[in-house]
Amino acid sequence: MMRLKKYSLFVGLIILLAVLAIPGAAASDSTQPGYITVGLMPVAQFDAHYAAYSVVPTLVSFTDTSLGSTPMTYQWDFGDGSTSTNQNPTHSYIQRGTYTVTLTVKNAYGTDTAIKKDCISIGMAPKADFVANPTSGNVPMNIAFTDKSTGIATTWNWNFGDGTGSTEQNPAHTYWTAGVYTVTLTVSNDYGSSYSTKNQYITIVGNLVSKFSANPATGKAPLTVTFTDLSLGTPTTWNWDFADNMTSTVQNPSHTFKTAGLYKVNLTVTRGTDTDSSIQTLNVGGVPQVDFVGNPRSVSTGDMVQFTDTSLNSPASWAWNFGDTATSTNQNPSHSYQVKGIYTVTLSAQNTNGIGTETKKGYINVGIPPTADFIPVIAPYVIGKVPMSVNFIDKSTGLPSSWNWNFGDGSTSADQNPSHVYQTKGIYTVTLTVKNTFGSDTMVKKGLISVGNGGGADFSASATTVGVGWIVSFTDLSTFAPTQWSWDFGDGTTGLGPKPDHVYHTIGVYDVSLTASSPYFTDSVTKKQYITVLNIPRADFVADKTRGGAPMNVTFTDKSSNGPTSWKWDFGDGATSTDQNPSHTYTTLGSYTVTLTASNVNGQDSTTKVNYIITTLAPVAAFSADRRVGNAPFLVQFTDMSSNNPTSWKWNFGDSATSTEQNPRHIYQAEGSYNVSLTVTNQYGSDTSYKSGISAPTIAAAPTTVSVTAAPTTAATVVATTIPMTTQAPLPAAVSVVASVIAMLAIVSAKRK
Repeated sequence: MMRLKKYSLFVGLIILLAVLAIPGAAASDSTQPGYITVGLMPVAQFDAHYAAYSVVPTLVSFTDTSLGSTPMTYQWDFGDGSTSTNQNPTHSYIQRGTYTVTLTVKNAYGTDTAIKKDCISIGMAPKADFVANPTSGNVPMNIAFTDKSTGIATTWNWNFGDGTGSTEQNPAHTYWTAGVYTVTLTVSNDYGSSYSTKNQYITIVGNLVSKFSANPATGKAPLTVTFTDLSLGTPTTWNWDFADNMTSTVQNPSHTFKTAGLYKVNLTVTRGTDTDSSIQTLNVGGVPQVDFVGNPRSVSTGDMVQFTDTSLNSPASWAWNFGDTATSTNQNPSHSYQVKGIYTVTLSAQNTNGIGTETKKGYINVGIPPTADFIPVIAPYVIGKVPMSVNFIDKSTGLPSSWNWNFGDGSTSADQNPSHVYQTKGIYTVTLTVKNTFGSDTMVKKGLISVGNGGGADFSASATTVGVGWIVSFTDLSTFAPTQWSWDFGDGTTGLGPKPDHVYHTIGVYDVSLTASSPYFTDSVTKKQYITVLNIPRADFVADKTRGGAPMNVTFTDKSSNGPTSWKWDFGDGATSTDQNPSHTYTTLGSYTVTLTASNVNGQDSTTKVNYIITTLAPVAAFSADRRVGNAPFLVQFTDMSSNNPTSWKWNFGDSATSTEQNPRHIYQAEGSYNVSLTVTNQYGSDTSYKSGISAPTIAAAPTTVSVTAAPTTAATVVATTIPMTTQAPLPAAVSVVASVIAMLAIVSAKRK
């Protein structure tokens, strides 16, 4: 009987400690921000909603959006002397004014307070404020502007400092030229307006581009070469690698190559965290100077192309790559292509002094019609004058064999890159039609050339027939060097600057006007019915995965807007599809550019994602955890699920701990939310998988149970009750220790009996 009383005492102590230490409430059912969750302190946050800001009284609804483990308690201070303990209260403000609202939330892990200064404005003019992210970068740089004004604003007017503006509340803007820009936001409502100006707020620097010259670039060994840095973007450091185990950090070094060979000289330039590299190959000594010709360069499938080696320095062996996986070691091989396409051809030639290589991109056209394109080049000193000479540069692709130019003034040309003199003032549309044996294409550039006009205003658009929601880029073509521009886009909106972007939101035909001014001259031009807006699709898509080992099956999902009715996919490996959401298997290693063209009766739009799909021998990181939510200390078994045979692993568990095991176990000692990453590596490269809590599982509201066996009347076995448990909070350390000691004493005592 005494033994039974002892055991009952032990059991009672254990039950009492468990009831006191373990919260009875269900665990949070909200998604937590970390991949591994070990109890969360609260993060106070809230929203306020009210329809009328200009009447008194005004009823405001407050919505709690706080994060953290539940249950929570709430304490509101509405800024006018009133308070509430409801989670989502409503409050009536009975006087005009601007009020600061405070919410304090509390749970088992701690307390947090959110204060929104001047967030309620009743019958008051707004106070302008804003932030931008980022505030610096390289051109072109897209900046997201966020309105932070207090009070109720009904209109917003942004001036981005580069001659452009916006009336959106939270616009995004692209800076296309380097400079330091001052930004102003003006906000208003029925009671008044205010503005906020941030001087020299946005800093845009030019792109960093590595570039250099070598003089001489070839010659007999030993050869001394003077290198001249021609890089753009104002680099601050230079690192030269001369490919003969010698380097330099001088901006414009001289270097002597002592032995014959082909040297791939690399210049890496740096500015802050930006870096760029460029390579030139120098021929020192008798290494083959590789070159070749192919005839004909435009053929049908199955036709033969004769390749002829024209390399210098007497190569003794040759290695050809015809771009369609076929190769040859003949000096002058013949080859026929079996699939339509544009092919890049490479020849490597070798002699006793070394190997030289020549690659000609897009060299052979097999059954593909050309695509027309061109640019005008005008000397600055003839702009705006009569007569005016213009050089036209053909930029067409697809190896056209003939060119037909119409300069818009009655003159034509069949040259590839013609020069033309305009004799009369006017604005001229230029047309280029290119042909080859497989078809033709025409490019029309409306109002491209402005001649004379007394310094006339002129402009062009990136497209004149567009879909709803498309971005139209306008470009000033005025010939008198204006310094101010005022645009009327014909839909009730206006713009500033020499190159504004504009979006038309409604179907229609719009006139566009530009008024351009300089200190000495102002001129206006209106182009009637210039922009036609139709319900043309806006092509977009995503893939369920973009990297992996071959063969790799990829499912593509159409995300196009404006109601497309047909789809044309080019998967980048020669395969196509007309399904809306196709699946495609990539069977060989490589990087693939994917294009989707979405169409309906009004037109079509294409989007191309360059090197979007990559199949590789490098590993693709992936992992899982056996459990993701629990009490501290919390043991997690991580399992590597990476593909393509990684040979090394580096884990970061998010709590400063790491591991190089393939499948590590880790104990989280403290409460918190942890993001986990795994980097895997093999001889071909490395990859990293980073997991946050976007897909974190919810914690079930139903409690789990721990059974403690009750003592039977005839034996000294410990038994008895069921205690509710949740994973919301760990036991306090002291309670855990005491409970463990009591339990162990009970077990030891039972064994002795």
